[in-house]
Amino acid sequence: MGDSRLTLNMRCFDEFIRESGLLDPPLRNAAFTWSNMQAAPICKRLDRFLFSAEWDSFFSQSFQEALPRWTSDHSLICLETNSLKWGPTPFRFENMWLLHPEFKEKFRDWWQECLVEGWEGHKFMRKLKIVKSKLKEWNKVAFGDLRERKNLILSDLGRIDLIEQEGNLNSDLVSERNSRRRELEDVLLKEEVQWRQKSRVKWIKEGDCNSKFFHRMATGRRSKKFIKSLITERGETLSNIEVISEEIVNFFGKLYSKPEGDSWRIEGVDWVPIQEESAVWLDRPFSEEEVRMAVFHLNKEKAPGPDGFTIAVYQECWDVIKEDLMRVFSEFHTNGVINQSTNATFIAMVPKKSQTFKISDYRPISLVTSLYKIIAKVLSGRLRKVLHETISGFQGAFVEGRHILDAVLIANEVVDEKRRSGEEGVVFKIDFEKAYDHVDWGFLDHVLQRKGFSQKWRSWIRGCLSSSSFAILVNGNAKGWVKASRGLRQGDPLSPFLFTLVADVLSRLMIRAEETGLTEGFLVGRDRTRVSMLQFADDTIFFSKASLEHLQNLKIILLVFGQVSGLKINLEKSSISGINIGLELLSNLALVFECRVSEWPLSYLGLPLGGNPKTIGFWDPVVERISRRLDGWKKTFLSLGGRITLIQSCLSHIPSYFLSLFKIPASIASKIEKMQRDFLWSGAGEGKKDHLIRWDVVSRPKELGGLGFGKTSMRNIALLGKWLWRFPRERNGLWHKVIASIYGTHPNGWDANMVVRWSHRCPWKAIAQVFQDFSPFVRLVVGNGERIRFWENLWRGNQTLCSQFADLYRVTSVKNLSVSDVLGNSYPLSWNFNFRRNLTDSEIELLQSLMLSLSLVRLSPSLADSRVWSLSSSGLFSVRSFFLALSKVSNPILFLPAKFLWSSKAPSKVKALAWVVAHGKVNTNDKLQLRRPYKSLCPQWCILCKGNGESIDHLFLHCPVTIGLWHKLFNLAGLVWVPPRSFVDMLVIAFKGLGNSLRGKTLWQIACLTLVWMVWQERNKRIFEEKGRTEEILWDLILFYSSLWASCTTAFRGVPLSVLQLNWTAVCAS
Repeated sequence: MGDSRLTLNMRCFDEFIRESGLLDPPLRNAAFTWSNMQAAPICKRLDRFLFSAEWDSFFSQSFQEALPRWTSDHSLICLETNSLKWGPTPFRFENMWLLHPEFKEKFRDWWQECLVEGWEGHKFMRKLKIVKSKLKEWNKVAFGDLRERKNLILSDLGRIDLIEQEGNLNSDLVSERNSRRRELEDVLLKEEVQWRQKSRVKWIKEGDCNSKFFHRMATGRRSKKFIKSLITERGETLSNIEVISEEIVNFFGKLYSKPEGDSWRIEGVDWVPIQEESAVWLDRPFSEEEVRMAVFHLNKEKAPGPDGFTIAVYQECWDVIKEDLMRVFSEFHTNGVINQSTNATFIAMVPKKSQTFKISDYRPISLVTSLYKIIAKVLSGRLRKVLHETISGFQGAFVEGRHILDAVLIANEVVDEKRRSGEEGVVFKIDFEKAYDHVDWGFLDHVLQRKGFSQKWRSWIRGCLSSSSFAILVNGNAKGWVKASRGLRQGDPLSPFLFTLVADVLSRLMIRAEETGLTEGFLVGRDRTRVSMLQFADDTIFFSKASLEHLQNLKIILLVFGQVSGLKINLEKSSISGINIGLELLSNLALVFECRVSEWPLSYLGLPLGGNPKTIGFWDPVVERISRRLDGWKKTFLSLGGRITLIQSCLSHIPSYFLSLFKIPASIASKIEKMQRDFLWSGAGEGKKDHLIRWDVVSRPKELGGLGFGKTSMRNIALLGKWLWRFPRERNGLWHKVIASIYGTHPNGWDANMVVRWSHRCPWKAIAQVFQDFSPFVRLVVGNGERIRFWENLWRGNQTLCSQFADLYRVTSVKNLSVSDVLGNSYPLSWNFNFRRNLTDSEIELLQSLMLSLSLVRLSPSLADSRVWSLSSSGLFSVRSFFLALSKVSNPILFLPAKFLWSSKAPSKVKALAWVVAHGKVNTNDKLQLRRPYKSLCPQWCILCKGNGESIDHLFLHCPVTIGLWHKLFNLAGLVWVPPRSFVDMLVIAFKGLGNSLRGKTLWQIACLTLVWMVWQERNKRIFEEKGRTEEILWDLILFYSSLWASCTTAFRGVPLSVLQLNWTAVCAS
């Protein structure tokens, strides 16, 4: 519908939006707003409303709609700002309740008071229901309405401020104001926890005053999910919410209902069943430790199901509920039954794209009850351990030891090799229609039986499926109840593994078809390794000879598989692409499947297939996604600490997926780092984009004074290095066989051939270029000596023996002897060097030296040779250790405050300020005078003490006001404060503070950094707001904030905030 490339003007406009912090609300009912009105139209999105973050705080649920064109080729845009009308929402456990010091004891009392009869599962769910009602009542008393409480406190503070201005402030009012301020901070923290839970943001924690950010994310999520109108399958447009709800319930009722007729079976394929020992292992009784590990591995902040409880409750109150929970597991182990209330499910409709018109534009995500989630997590943990025994090598999802990138590497390599060979071939990418939702339960049970799973295990799986029922969340309100008779729930921990078992049958059918000559895939490399298909869950791609007969047979296989399993192909969304064949032939082949023809590059598992990594356009998806994640509005709502965390999150999740397989061009790496750099220093109210610390310093590891961002190019090399580590360890993997077949093996016998002279498109060329950086950190450890090459491998010292003893190596008749070939398998050593002539005197001396250096070597016949990573104590490769080794600067100088600073449990905003201060770069008056000499500043005047000049060391150490605060802190710990020479010295000196206990160390670190943060806040308040607070008030605030932030740590779990505030020394000593 138009050119999808990003032009220079588009990039500039996008940067303007981002830099200005503007928001573009979703366009609900259209993808484009302009058309050239021709028969073959060109359409673009040209018209939109943009507004500021401040405006959005008042109209956070607004959206845009495109109106019909009638006099122009542009659509009118209507901005809807009315609040979205949500129905009554189900009960949701608020994680902020866990912050209350009495919560756990209350929960224990309520739980133990419940006396319920019946099956264990029913009793457990009934107890949760009773506790739910107790929680609602307790919440009204203990928390109330946070918004009302906050407004009331603010009103009281405003009243006291007015009295102060009239000159009538007394000591009682001062005390009341301090008390109300503490209450306000407590309310604000609870509010932040509440909005964080609603926002579903995982990468940043509460305590950083990011409530506005969490609120914006939460309201944005709700706006996207709100359904105002709906187009039915009949083409009708519905706007009445009750009619919409009825339509949605009917849709899901049909979706999860099995069509009439018997389940089909498949015979004549090699099922490759699991081992009998594994089947017995799966059926063993459930242990408390197994269940506990499952509970604590679950994400505690995931949206709850119909019971309303998050996993955080189970983790916090494990000792309270574990006995009842284990009785549920014991009962399930015996009879395999799950009652209907345990297996009730909410379906949340999550938009697949920005414009949603039909029900099919939403992805149904199942929100299961907390109890069922734990049961399914335990079962999936067991199933994961045995899947590798029965799943084909073509499947890469949810099987231990296999990775999503394996399939992308294989696909790119086989396509590139086919292109270079000149042979014809086609790549057929298929889309399953509602894959998870259409799985036939009878067929799944047949698959489990043929793959060797026991009757007990199959009864457990039937129990998990057959008792499920659904209510659909429409604008937050649960509508209808649908009983399922087919399908797997997206959101059920078991579903991915069960789907993998069903999808594996397609792999078995394809293997059988190739054996009988019905189809023929690609034959790759010198070993002619066969690659006919690749699967990652429901993402499936086929590689076939460009033969009409073979493709017709493939279509028949897919139709048969769809009929028996329920997984039917959506041919409209499937595509075919050709290699070395003309468009006419390709179009004829596409007619076989009635699918569309796609041009290269394709998108496969979110990465380009058949593209050129050296081009700028190849990396557009990465740049766009980072740009969206670093939206300008976020800098307004996030503290410096929050922005640091967001940048680290982007580094981990967005570019790393591309960087793990492709080499990034220097220009793209530079652009990404510029985006990160500008975002880091562009926070609201923090100067005019002063980049306070050089990027090369920021990029360094934390122990060297940076934030650990690292150079993008270095991260790229470290991620690519993981392939080199995996290659000799995964000889049975399909990706290993493909690479070895195409490129051969390295002369050292461990690695692939690193000489890649051809195509710049193939990923392995970039990976091979990393070998020079990678190899110095690899060491070989001798076991039985059968795999390590005596002369050519690095296994003794820092050089290979062929380099150390080159003269001896030249006269050996066999160059690739193993260690065991030379030394023998027993003591004394054999010394079988196989020289091709008698040695000279000088060579004899060398041989004696060699034998002496190896005289202590002992082989272990029962232990295989291995390879270790010298940068880690475990001997196992890690991207982080390689990245740090690559990032080492010449003559590195340790950043001494790093340990004290980054080990602290203070909020990230506090640590971020202290980091800038420790570098001597915070904008005190003397620094501002240097940065902006044209401004009239008073570098010799300190706003706190009215003299002595404002420098970093003065403001945070030597100012009389600050000295008074430090004296109070040290006196509280029983120490005498002697001001150190510099702020860095203050962080480096190992003051004992509040003792050596975990509590003492935790609170002392928090208190020191809180004092620094409070001094900076006071300095800015006096300059920009012309308001000041007394030293006593500042000290009270330091006490409060330190206690508040410490109370949120595990070290002070269960200690009431009021108790901690009153006596630090006693609490830390307990």
